Amino acid sequence: MMRMLRIRSEHHFSNVMASAIISAAIGILYFSFDPAPADADPNDMALVAAKPVPIPVIAYKPSEMSDSKPSDKPGEAKQQTQQANGMLTGRMAILMNQLLLEKGCRYLETIPDYTATFSKQEYVGGELSENQVINLKCRHKPFSVYMKWIVGDKGQELLYVDGENEEKMLVKMGGLKGRLVPTLKLDPHGSLAMQESRYPITKAGIKALAETIIEYRKKDLDENLNTECVMIPNQKYDGKDCYCFIAHFANRKESENYRKSIIYIDQNTCLPIFVRGFGWPSEDLANASAEELDEKTLIESYSFTDINLKSELATTEFDHTNSNYRFRR
Repeated sequence: MMRMLRIRSEHHFSNVMASAIISAAIGILYFSFDPAPADADPNDMALVAAKPVPIPVIAYKPSEMSDSKPSDKPGEAKQQTQQANGMLTGRMAILMNQLLLEKGCRYLETIPDYTATFSKQEYVGGELSENQVINLKCRHKPFSVYMKWIVGDKGQELLYVDGENEEKMLVKMGGLKGRLVPTLKLDPHGSLAMQESRYPITKAGIKALAETIIEYRKKDLDENLNTECVMIPNQKYDGKDCYCFIAHFANRKESENYRKSIIYIDQNTCLPIFVRGFGWPSEDLANASAEELDEKTLIESYSFTDINLKSELATTEFDHTNSNYRFRR
């Protein structure tokens, strides 16, 4: 009898130890890795982010330049030289920024869909997120977005189609969480959906970004705000010829959210492909250098690379039943 109890006790102890070892192993995997799901596309295993495009550096500092200076002022000769070199300042630069983006939006209206690599970094929830790199598919009518993270929440997928899925966006988490948690259906404007983004998914894509900037430029012009803006031609981003617009805003009263913005517009398509916004500094940055100030006050950074405007996406690319997606798993 004692021998049988001892055997049972040893067997029970072995089971407890095995369970503990398995639990520990799962914990280590969860916190140490973000593995690809077992049923993932084998091609995803080789999917890596493209080499990050370097952030452009512009040798421009805010000044008192204005396109309305009378000719007898000392700055007139300098301004004429700048305009001769293609540089615009003041209201002319603001207006050109608006007009180019409006042209880009008209061009996008002739494009049914596109794909791109979308990178973003945002100040949300009191801190600046790590850079995220996303494979993006976008269709204009009906407005549809599919995203798959390749840096950041690697493997995470998001799908939104206007008028479908009860007007909800579908989110499938990446890695082990994606195996354990079913597909989420979230209100695009709800608090949970907005925890990790400054803008709802309904504002995703190049066209929405351009339209948002246009509204700011219209406000600058219509309200005669003291926005200093300069347009610098012959700049490069991701190998593309670009116009660079740098705007400095006068104060919080005129621009609640932004102290400064940098916008790169592709000269060929007139699309914004690199945008950065900077907020207002705290008192402890009163003596910071321009570079440190930008580093400490970055609130949003967006870029679009590898843009394919001739993608001709099939309807299935925005269908949650697509076998290449994981929304049904």
